[in-house]
Amino acid sequence: MTDKIDRVIHETRAFLAERPAPDLRGAVMSRIQNLEPLAAAERPALKRLALLLWAPREVSIRPAFALVAAVAVIAILAVPYLGPVPATAPQVAGNADDPHVFVQFHIETAAMRVQLAGSFTNWQPSYDLRQSSPGVWTITVPLTQGVHDYAFVVDGQQWVPDPHAPQIGDGFGGMNSRLALLHTDTPEL
Repeated sequence: MTDKIDRVIHETRAFLAERPAPDLRGAVMSRIQNLEPLAAAERPALKRLALLLWAPREVSIRPAFALVAAVAVIAILAVPYLGPVPATAPQVAGNADDPHVFVQFHIETAAMRVQLAGSFTNWQPSYDLRQSSPGVWTITVPLTQGVHDYAFVVDGQQWVPDPHAPQIGDGFGGMNSRLALLHTDTPEL
């Protein structure tokens, strides 16, 4: 049985080797050249939109319109900066006269070194956590009143948010943790 299969395979290969594959390039290219473009109504809406946006064309803008457009863009960009700051805006950090509150940070992770970085350290990993038991890292840091964002730096490579604290986007696709230290007379956020 195996000899028959080997013989059929050998004969098939020999048959294919004797007959080269036909060269279809000329026929395909002539068919492509003879194709007529689709009428605009036959094109899908998305393709028509893309052609409308990307088709090269001459554009002229009068100086008065350019000036109006520039003023409008500046006004739109300036709107968030106009007006008073609300009284409930979170404080990023308190002033030097604020009393310090001692805050304990801890994380459970398998690591050789864990550091703490945050808005209160200008995002420099300034505090080294101590391993209080296998895989448990901790440190107590004096902080002022305000809202502080922070993250743990594990083995100098990985920035990890505190799994026991509220998290907030860091603006770069990652996450940080947020801690609010407020006096009892501070308005709610």
